[in-house]
Amino acid sequence: MEHKGSGYNTAFILIPKLDLDTVIKAEAEVNSLIAKGRRVTTRIFSSLEEAKREIPELRANEERITAAAPSEVKVVEIENHDVAACAMEHASNLQECEFFLVTRLSKGGSEYEVDFVVGHQAKDTAVALSSKLLRVCHELRANINTVENTAQKLRSENEINARKLKALSREKLAGIQPVTSGTVTLLKGIFENLSDNQLQEFAGEIIINPNTLVLLANISDERANIVFARNEKMEGIDLNKMFKQFADIDGRGGGKPHFVTGIIKKQAVRRVLDSIEREVLC
Repeated sequence: MEHKGSGYNTAFILIPKLDLDTVIKAEAEVNSLIAKGRRVTTRIFSSLEEAKREIPELRANEERITAAAPSEVKVVEIENHDVAACAMEHASNLQECEFFLVTRLSKGGSEYEVDFVVGHQAKDTAVALSSKLLRVCHELRANINTVENTAQKLRSENEINARKLKALSREKLAGIQPVTSGTVTLLKGIFENLSDNQLQEFAGEIIINPNTLVLLANISDERANIVFARNEKMEGIDLNKMFKQFADIDGRGGGKPHFVTGIIKKQAVRRVLDSIEREVLC
């Protein structure tokens, strides 16, 4: 149903599956109905049950309708098109809506949410979206007709490169030679341009081993992402405290005593890792 007014709106739709192509087709149909000037009539019923008895084909999101108006139910009908229960205010003729534009499709729980705008706000939004699309085409060096294929190709290439980076990162991390001092086994490594996610996954897997400590840094440009981790049963080693102590103004981040992530300046990487190593092993 079309909501009267020019603000942003959301339609909540209970349906097993709703894809973007279907939403786009519905958008075109709504604008066609607006152009035809279909009338909109509203009827009030004392309950949803009464409305259903009189209108068997009535559509209704029962939970939302009951919560919005427990004492009465508003039924809105678009001439020769649709009839549904709705708690919002409506136009008397679809031409009042002027223009209908979908701005977002998402799924929350068991229902889909379709955000849309109407009227002058829809026209303003359409101009803004057109401008963004033209800028995207410019950045991708594509035109309106090829931009979708270009984006799909770039996404595919990015996924392939991500898999390659993941494999390379795992290979580099697996090459770390552990150092044992007393009861502590240390794995320390400073790398460049690896996958930050792989550093965290690797550390999480390694510290399952008893008395194991991991100090990792991944340098990119002028900063480095760090992961410091230890087996949770190791006592007397608060990595979060050590990180804040040794990184000081050169870093930001933190975490738990046994698992820390953060960012430090490139020039401070070796100093911070070596300081924590000495603190733990000495």
